[in-house]
Amino acid sequence: MIKYFTVENFKSIKNESILEFDSNLGKDYSYPSSAVIGFAGANASGKTCILKAIRFVFWFMQSSFFKIKEDQKIPCQTFIGNEKLPTKFHVIFTKKNIINNQEKSVDFEYKLTILKGKVLTEELYYYPYRRSREVYLRQDNIIKFGNTIKKINREIFANLRENCSIISFASQFASQTVAQECQKYHFYSKITNQEMEDFDPKIMENFSKDQTIKTKVLELLKIADVGIEDFKIYERSEAEINNLLEYIANLSKQNNLEPSGAKNYFSYFADKPVEEFESFLKLQSIDSGYFLKDSLPKLLKFKHKLDNQIAELVYDQESAGTLQFLTILHKLLSALESGSLIIIDEIELKLHQNLVAYLIGLFENKYENTKGSQLVFSFHNTYLMEILKPHQLWFTEKNDQGQTEIFSAADFKDIKNLDKRNLEELYRLGRFGAKPRGI
Repeated sequence: MIKYFTVENFKSIKNESILEFDSNLGKDYSYPSSAVIGFAGANASGKTCILKAIRFVFWFMQSSFFKIKEDQKIPCQTFIGNEKLPTKFHVIFTKKNIINNQEKSVDFEYKLTILKGKVLTEELYYYPYRRSREVYLRQDNIIKFGNTIKKINREIFANLRENCSIISFASQFASQTVAQECQKYHFYSKITNQEMEDFDPKIMENFSKDQTIKTKVLELLKIADVGIEDFKIYERSEAEINNLLEYIANLSKQNNLEPSGAKNYFSYFADKPVEEFESFLKLQSIDSGYFLKDSLPKLLKFKHKLDNQIAELVYDQESAGTLQFLTILHKLLSALESGSLIIIDEIELKLHQNLVAYLIGLFENKYENTKGSQLVFSFHNTYLMEILKPHQLWFTEKNDQGQTEIFSAADFKDIKNLDKRNLEELYRLGRFGAKPRGI
């Protein structure tokens, strides 16, 4: 869970923005930080920008050594006109660790300053017993290790590049256990429409492996009212497999396609009529020898009750909303299972507001969210404000200079009995601002 986050000079955010997700929590709150955080505001006000900032700092911390090549610049965009000034991040997050054979939440604090494709400063601290312990202090490429951290040989550290994080580098070594814990902090993000994942039939196969999970999924499908009574995974018949292989081989021969070992395409088309392979195969080189029986995905069918009869439909006959629901559901349940951070832009896209509200509620339910998962999202549907508490509702707004400003509903101390007020109504009345100015 993120407890504290600041960002400065990143895209539309010019000045330092401070977000305290662990403030204004009640004494009986189940988690060390808000389990649910929603960002609202006008179009182009910076909602996506703040989500990208959160994603960037975790991505850079964990993956930059592996994802950024030696001759590449750090993919970080500054505020326009501020290219000569550094971009700064500061995040405190907590994850569950085993200390002295007991599971407890441990805070990690990470500070990063970057400029023109290089790291200027980088700091990592952790709090195993509520007291700060230094891990790494970096000034350019001069590294200082904390007193309790094993040092890495200087010759090895010569491989640390100026365009990557020390944590992403150090996590490769068994002695750097704190870096490895940061590396294990799982997060998933879906921020732009281009990042929207296509429905993968294999997620239903994953659901069906555990009867408890499958029962929960069926309950959620019933709540979603999408008409699905059940789903079943079928083994493909020997005749069907042979027909598919023969079809692929003949079509490849007709189109003079050369083998290339395309390994993943079949699962994408697994449940579609065989004719729909054609347009794809004409554009790709196919190695028909790859498609052995053990490699073929199983066949997924959804059961619907129609006119008091059960009809089975393959997945491409389902609505886009149903498939989107199943895709997001898989991500949310996976996050709840692993205690992950999940970031979703426009969470209500293709989904009914009541269904989104129910999914959000899973993260606030201490019996569902037992591992401290956190959901951070943006939204346009103001109805969702009704299910958020003031400390969970954040706003983005552009000022007259085109800079994004970020603030929480909980900041409005002058509103009496704010915890008991209808936040959507207050927003519609303009009490919080963060609305299109021309309306």
